[in-house]
Amino acid sequence: MKLKIIFLVSLLAFLGCSETTETTLELCNECVIIDNNLYNKTATTGYNISNAVLNGDLLTVNIAASGCDGNSWSATLVDANLILESNPTQRNIKINFVNKEACLAVWSKDFTFNISHLKESNTTILLNLYGWDSQIQY
Repeated sequence: MKLKIIFLVSLLAFLGCSETTETTLELCNECVIIDNNLYNKTATTGYNISNAVLNGDLLTVNIAASGCDGNSWSATLVDANLILESNPTQRNIKINFVNKEACLAVWSKDFTFNISHLKESNTTILLNLYGWDSQIQY
């Protein structure tokens, strides 16, 4: 009986240990991540921004890309974590777009991001969305 208890306690102690302490930043669909390293690593190829519309705190971006139907696409809005000192202030943002579809048809899809935590005060901010031809006033 003692041997079974010792074995069970040892097994639980072994399973409770974790060797990895490094945190990884996981992308999520239609969320906003503020991270300069991720911003610098984010590729902006394989898609085109067809439209960008701001409605309150929600930024809706229409993305066109090749694919089968666009249902598996995901997009994360990545902020450079730098506030450009100008009047009004500016922030640089990119879309981290994931498309694993291997079809030649071109589809478009809307992605909506809640960008409320990009605004640090009640003043106007200009958003510089990489791949979009004009600044977005927020």
